[in-house]
Amino acid sequence: MATANTKKESSRKARLEIRLNPQAKEKIEQAAVVSHQSLTDFVVTSLLRVSEEALERQRVIHLSNRDRDLFLSALEADARPNRALRKAAERFKRSHR
Repeated sequence: MATANTKKESSRKARLEIRLNPQAKEKIEQAAVVSHQSLTDFVVTSLLRVSEEALERQRVIHLSNRDRDLFLSALEADARPNRALRKAAERFKRSHR
């Protein structure tokens, strides 16, 4: 058991310090106890889960059926770029050389 703890502790090199009110700290500590986790493990796993959810929401676009159909129609359309779009593309190309 000491070996597992030593390995776990040696892999934790970064620190995250936060300030919170006493009521929030007490609630987090209680949740860690009922989850049968150390406070650190509970906080880390909870923050990682919420972080993954936030990143996933940012990566994934949810469309209604109507919006999906409009998007696909726009992709399939054989429309040529208008003058404003061509000018914007030229400005972009000049600024990213």
